[in-house]
Amino acid sequence: MSIVIGYYGNNGAVIGGDKRNIIFRGDPKKREELEKKLYSGKIKDEEELKKVAEELGVKVYIEDERVKVKKINNTLVGEVRSIGADSRRRRMYLTKGMCVIVDILNDDVIGKSVKRGNGVIIFGNKHLKEIARKELRKYMYDFTRMGIGEVKDVIEGVLKRCCRGPTSSKDFDILYIDEGEKDLEKVIEEDLEELRRYREELRQKMIDFRKVLAIVDKIENNGEVGIIKDGKLVLNEDHLAIDKICPNPRQFREIEIEGDVEDGDIVVIENGTLKVKGKDAILKTNYIICRK
Repeated sequence: MSIVIGYYGNNGAVIGGDKRNIIFRGDPKKREELEKKLYSGKIKDEEELKKVAEELGVKVYIEDERVKVKKINNTLVGEVRSIGADSRRRRMYLTKGMCVIVDILNDDVIGKSVKRGNGVIIFGNKHLKEIARKELRKYMYDFTRMGIGEVKDVIEGVLKRCCRGPTSSKDFDILYIDEGEKDLEKVIEEDLEELRRYREELRQKMIDFRKVLAIVDKIENNGEVGIIKDGKLVLNEDHLAIDKICPNPRQFREIEIEGDVEDGDIVVIENGTLKVKGKDAILKTNYIICRK
C-alpha cells in the first residue's frame, strides 16, 4: 500500500507519492491477518513486519522502485493499486482548478468523480491517511493563498513525516504545475488506453511464459528417443525436437546428429546425456528433444 497526496487549486496542482511495493505470499487468511495489522499501524518497522510475517508463515517481498506519480502535459497523475485475482487501481488526475478520480477494475472503469475549485486528495492505507490529514490540517486552508512552490514544499514535508513506517518507502517523488490542462478528458482517455495496452502486453507475456514453462517441463532427461536412419536421428512417436526454448519453437521429427553412429542404432538419453544404447558413444545435436 502507498501514500499519494495531491492538491489542486487556482494556483496549480501538486502530487507526491512514495515508491514502496509489498507482495505477500502464503495462506490467504494469514495474509489478511498480516495486512490488517500492517495497515492499521500496529506494526512499527520493517524488522517487526518480517518477524510477524515469519510467525504467520507468510512470505513478504518489499521493493522501493515503483513510480506512482507522473506528469502528462499539464496533468499530474497518481495511482494506488492492489493486484490479486483482480487488478484494482485508483487514479487521481490533477490540473489547475480541477481533479478527476477514476476507479479501475481490470480493464474497466467502474467509478469516476469530478471535482472543481480546490482541494486535497489522499490515497493510502487508513494509518497513513490519518497521519497525512493531521499534518495537512495545519496548512490546507492557506494553500490557495500560497504560491504553488510553497504548497509543494508543505506536501513534501508531510510525505517525509508519513514515509517512516513499514508501508512506505523513505524516498518519494513529487511534481507540480502552475498551468491548466486544455483537455483533461482527452488526457485521461489516452492514459487509460495506454493502461489497457500495457495489460494486454502483460497478458501475452504471461501466456508466453506459461508456454515456455510447459516446454521446459517436457524436455527429456531419461529414455529411448529414436533410431538412426540414413545418418539422422528419427524420433519415435513419443518424442519431437525443437530448435530453441521459446513460446513457439519450430518442431522436427528428424534431426542431424554428431557422433559415432550407424544406421539402426537406438538412441537414448541417460541423465540428460544423448548416447547410443548399449555403447559408450556420446552424441551431440543442436536441437532439444522433448516428450510430446
